[in-house]
Amino acid sequence: MRGKVRRTAMLSLLSTIGFLLMFVEIPLPMFPAFLKIGVSEIPALIGAILFGPLAGVAVELIKNVLHFLLSNQGGMGVGELSNFVAGSTFVVVSVFFMQKLKQSKVNFWLGMTAGTTAMAAVMSVANYYFFMPAFAYVMGMSVHDIVGWSQEANSSITSLWALILYAVLPFNLIKGLAEAIITYPIYNRLRPVIQSK
Repeated sequence: MRGKVRRTAMLSLLSTIGFLLMFVEIPLPMFPAFLKIGVSEIPALIGAILFGPLAGVAVELIKNVLHFLLSNQGGMGVGELSNFVAGSTFVVVSVFFMQKLKQSKVNFWLGMTAGTTAMAAVMSVANYYFFMPAFAYVMGMSVHDIVGWSQEANSSITSLWALILYAVLPFNLIKGLAEAIITYPIYNRLRPVIQSK
């Protein structure tokens, strides 16, 4: 019972931290303004490492629901849904591989590589077929308008496919790498706790 309470309290804390970290975003040169690097997946990653992949998904869900309810900026939840899909893919695949390969420093990086690759692939497909059209619709724009807006940052973006190839795909690769680098020292601290379970 005590363990369940502690786990619930920890996941609540991680969800709150993840929600707050959603406001810490850094724009990248050569990328459209709506693609900003953040680190809000790190609390979910820590939760997943400690308690399993589904715990990480729970943190992702709670932080995005909080963001939608408390600070949504008119996207009707499209941004939060996109963040949830990206974060959940990254966290679940990363930790799944870590657990399958047993906890170690090398396997941490193998897991992060798998998670980053999966996130980049899933978000490329999801943005092409769903998120970009959905965002354009709720904002009263067309996909062509988004492409034109993105072209201001990178003249190579001349179509939705080019937007995915030159912006969405590399953005998610950079995002995954950045979050893995920041998480690594935290993971090293947690590893003895994880291995003692």
